[in-house]
Amino acid sequence: LSLHQLKQGGLHEIRPEAYRDGPAALGFALAVIAAEAAERVARRDLVLWCLTEGAAREWGRPYGPGLLALGLDPALFLIVEARNAEAAAWALEEGLKSRALIAALAEIEIKAPLIARRLSLAAQAARTPCLLLSSHQQSQLPGTLTRWRITAGRSGPAPFDATAPGAPSWQITLERCRGEAPGQSFTVEFSHESFRFRLSAASCDRAAEAGESSELRRAFSR
Repeated sequence: LSLHQLKQGGLHEIRPEAYRDGPAALGFALAVIAAEAAERVARRDLVLWCLTEGAAREWGRPYGPGLLALGLDPALFLIVEARNAEAAAWALEEGLKSRALIAALAEIEIKAPLIARRLSLAAQAARTPCLLLSSHQQSQLPGTLTRWRITAGRSGPAPFDATAPGAPSWQITLERCRGEAPGQSFTVEFSHESFRFRLSAASCDRAAEAGESSELRRAFSR
């Protein structure tokens, strides 16, 4: 299991385990983008964020101070709030075709397989990761390179201050990825200092007990 797969150009579905895990899934997607932005290629300096009016009412609109807290400059984002999923998907596809994006993020419900395939092809042609945040009830979409299930995790203690919040933490389960066995589940944390994911101490302990090699741990620092 390696999170570097999320940097590949194509459609990546990120699904919360339950309704209450929706904000955690969004936070995970933004952390992936923060890691990608820290290594962004020249001439690509925008992140397209498409959401529907329904998603904005349900979960709120993008919040600048929150993005800054995650290490993301709000000026990186081009935000499109569309009336419905079809309009948001159209804006997403057109943005991907521009080939000017570090990454794309979508909070939309896609029900038509044709739309999912079009987005997948556009993302692959542009060599741009497109992170699709679906609902916990979303049926599996065709054309996705990877599919992840996200559950909010408990943060560990912060270094030097036991009363401060620790690094963001998620339990992630890989449901689909070429060349990887599905069903693998780990708890990961995100470092604001290095803009990289790392296995939590609990997951490292479980991996050691299972006799897994250090290659697994190094996969999260790519």
